[in-house]
Amino acid sequence: MDVRRLTSLAGAATLAALLAPALAGPAASAGTEGADHARQSAARTTLTFAVEDCEGCEVQLMQARETLDADVVHTWASGSRTVHDGEVTFRLAPRRTNGMSVTVRAPWEGHTGYATTVAWRYNGEQVGDPVTLEEAVTKRRASACWEGTRRRNLTIPLVVEEVEVRGVHRRVPGSIAFVPTTQSWLEPMRRVWDGVLGSQDVNICR
Repeated sequence: MDVRRLTSLAGAATLAALLAPALAGPAASAGTEGADHARQSAARTTLTFAVEDCEGCEVQLMQARETLDADVVHTWASGSRTVHDGEVTFRLAPRRTNGMSVTVRAPWEGHTGYATTVAWRYNGEQVGDPVTLEEAVTKRRASACWEGTRRRNLTIPLVVEEVEVRGVHRRVPGSIAFVPTTQSWLEPMRRVWDGVLGSQDVNICR
């Protein structure tokens, strides 16, 4: 009997047994990470805005959140989509809705010098309060920042109406955009003119 050969075979078997968990570990871990990534990728919110009398309006979503570092702001923006048959739909990760703002560009708008922005909440209103156009045009402050949602499907009515605003050179057709039912919101509350909320930069929410 070749003792050295048996010893070598036994040693190889022992080494293989010791290495098997180590070799299997990363593979299993990679598989778990891949599954987690797939689940995260599959988790999407289908967000629809129902907008009457705004056919052809272009809608865009944006997110800008403060961090612990005052010099660092996390930003994200969707592509622009067009209202068709009274609605426009986006599919996005739920985390993108926290601190999200919405801009609207209507076909009738002149050279305003800013992007019309949806008011999620006006001063004096609480979550769930109804808001009419007649009330909206009297407001002086509003929040452009939505607290967001974790729901898989959500439809939000949106009011967009033509109003006259002060443009870059003269008064021009512009828009007022707001939700007819006050939504959960984030600071800051910004200055508005006759209810019109306009943005020349991203809205940093906190």
